[in-house]
Amino acid sequence: MNSGGVVPVGELIEGDDHWVLPIADLLVTQLRFDFAVTLIFEEHFHVRMEGVIALSSDVGSSDSVIEVEGDVDQLVPLLRLKTATVREGLAFKDGRLELTFTDGSRLVAPAGQAYESWQLAGPHGLLIVSVPDGGLTIWMPKTDEGTE
Repeated sequence: MNSGGVVPVGELIEGDDHWVLPIADLLVTQLRFDFAVTLIFEEHFHVRMEGVIALSSDVGSSDSVIEVEGDVDQLVPLLRLKTATVREGLAFKDGRLELTFTDGSRLVAPAGQAYESWQLAGPHGLLIVSVPDGGLTIWMPKTDEGTE
């Protein structure tokens, strides 16, 4: 971690039950909708989510439950995340993803029972995948020397 308290791009920090993702202070530059929802961030990061996700507008508000492959009207609340800035991203070891934003919004993608519910991809080969029935598979970024 650098002196500013921000995780350097590409560096994961392991906690007891989670990983701190290296996306703090990054701006959402694009949203993509297909059979999944993809948030595209600065610095070549993206998060792709499938299944059911929850979005709250600020601390203490009720969640909007969004079925990604459901009715398109359910996706409208996600539009407010375009140009949102990430405060913190956490990948829990049980397979859950939590993203909080500087405007107070919070996005949660639970682990899927029979599918990979989300994945984060970043520069230098960083890839984190929430595997079926919970848990994470992590490919660490490669260094300049070509090793992890």
